[in-house]
Amino acid sequence: MKGEEGLRLVTLHSHPEHIEECMKILNDQWPRSRTMRMRSLSTSCDQFPTSLLLLKTTSHGDTEVIGHSRLNTLPREPDAAWIESVVIRQDLRGAGYGRQLMTRTEEYARISGFSTMYLSTHDQQLTKGVQALSLKSSVVGKDQKCQPAMKQGAPPPASPAPPDPAVPHPPPLPASSKLTKDHITKIEPSSMTKMYMKKDL
Repeated sequence: MKGEEGLRLVTLHSHPEHIEECMKILNDQWPRSRTMRMRSLSTSCDQFPTSLLLLKTTSHGDTEVIGHSRLNTLPREPDAAWIESVVIRQDLRGAGYGRQLMTRTEEYARISGFSTMYLSTHDQQLTKGVQALSLKSSVVGKDQKCQPAMKQGAPPPASPAPPDPAVPHPPPLPASSKLTKDHITKIEPSSMTKMYMKKDL
């Protein structure tokens, strides 16, 4: 990738001068209050959680933050790393920097002694899919398959599975095929299992 030689991965706590840039990149993607974001970023340390910054040296010799990832431990899997909040600055997306960020984050995890990593896809997938999921008859789990929708007026299945009381369900669809915002129920992310991808390092 062009300009790859000008990239380097560093920890935020070793370069606190970049915390404002880091905060802007994260809040542009996932808005939070300054207080909450600062509190989260200030926990970065060598013992984890660790905020990692992808820095780029410009043609003028300046250094700027272009990406962030967060590395944490899993209490039940001491050899596994949990990676989340992976983001590239909005104006630089689509140029291959995301791949560079992930490659270097994986290498950092490997050097830190981890043999497995779990990459959180919660932020990217769930945030965009919340309202769409609420229009379905139920939330589909990781190991479940989607059921085909019934045609209007078709008889219900002979023995429908009982609903899971722990999972919020949307209101019934109206008789008309036209949907309005009043028919959409937002599903809170806290009620859903966190999604992730697993990879051996």
